[in-house]
Amino acid sequence: MNQRPILQVAQDGETDIVVRRDFSHPPERVWQVMTDPALIPHWMASAEAMSRCEIDLRPGGSFYYEWKGTEAGAGFHFSGPILAVNAPHHMTHVEFFNGDTASGTTITTDLEARGQGTRMVMVMRYASAEARAAAIEIGMTDGFDAVYDRLEALLPAA
Repeated sequence: MNQRPILQVAQDGETDIVVRRDFSHPPERVWQVMTDPALIPHWMASAEAMSRCEIDLRPGGSFYYEWKGTEAGAGFHFSGPILAVNAPHHMTHVEFFNGDTASGTTITTDLEARGQGTRMVMVMRYASAEARAAAIEIGMTDGFDAVYDRLEALLPAA
């Protein structure tokens, strides 16, 4: 019987949140699902579906992910520059929430082969301890289990 992968989310230092999770497929497949704009909306979901997904996956490129919202909730978006790419193992980008460039979160994602699978380590570095606390308070770290379970479900077809 397969057991569900363990997701670890931990605060590190004053500004970082570290997310660790194993996937059952090699880094090349995980990378494809994580970075393909046709696949991203299928796993990176919130209460509403993603309405726009663009990514220029190269250093100097950028991304834009948008959710239109519903009558019950306002829409929102994340966007920012891509700083570093070493496919299929590493990406660093900056996320601006709703276009607020005053304080971006630097996201570093590393994928390492582990047997037949992959260990993902993502470090979310906030501009300050207060910014990290505010992100946690509004739920920016909630739902990772569901998001990464959906990503895992897409891997066999990738």
